[in-house]
Amino acid sequence: MTLFAWILLVASVSAHANEWTATPRNGRDLQRIQSQVQRLLPRVKPATVVVLGDGSGSGVIISRTGLALTAGHVCGKAGTPLKVLLPDGRLVSAKSLGAVKRADAGLIQLRPGRYPHVPIANPSEERVAMGTWCLALGHPGGWDGRRGVVIRLGRILSRSKDTLRSDCKLVGGDSGGPLFDLRGRVIGVHSRISRKAHQNYHVPMETYRRHWPEHFVSPTARRTP
Repeated sequence: MTLFAWILLVASVSAHANEWTATPRNGRDLQRIQSQVQRLLPRVKPATVVVLGDGSGSGVIISRTGLALTAGHVCGKAGTPLKVLLPDGRLVSAKSLGAVKRADAGLIQLRPGRYPHVPIANPSEERVAMGTWCLALGHPGGWDGRRGVVIRLGRILSRSKDTLRSDCKLVGGDSGGPLFDLRGRVIGVHSRISRKAHQNYHVPMETYRRHWPEHFVSPTARRTP
């Protein structure tokens, strides 16, 4: 490979990696983000669900067979019976596969069936860059059939081992819902909610892989275990 070809390749990879991290410079950039969000919503909304246990939270289905992510304080300890309300109005039974209290990560399994689902970020792409544009979905205040899923757009402000922080404003009932990047992959799950707009905390995908490796073996296994 010539030096010129190598420079073009590096530039191409860098541009792809930073595709949805740049600060908009004009109206055209804002319209591009808006168009991408509009393209994503029909794909991600059907997999965003209400999780009913002691209270009401949110969740996201990541496999055709009904494996779903939520917050640990939403699903409770392993074996806890739950109900999951799908966007089409169906109510299905589910159970908790466990919760990691410190990280507030939770995993649930819906009863056997075929479900709408979304991908999660690949291991090599899970270290989400600061400034990444992101999309928070959830059911604040619980299920509302007339309103449906609520969508908020924001950016990643910081990250740590078990936490992503964004300015996607969250409220009660959002806990356990998905945080997507603008390629339509789950990068986090809503956890702690603050009154301050810039302090909304999410559990990153690497936390789920670390605590439930049997469910996150490969990209193929993640989508259709």
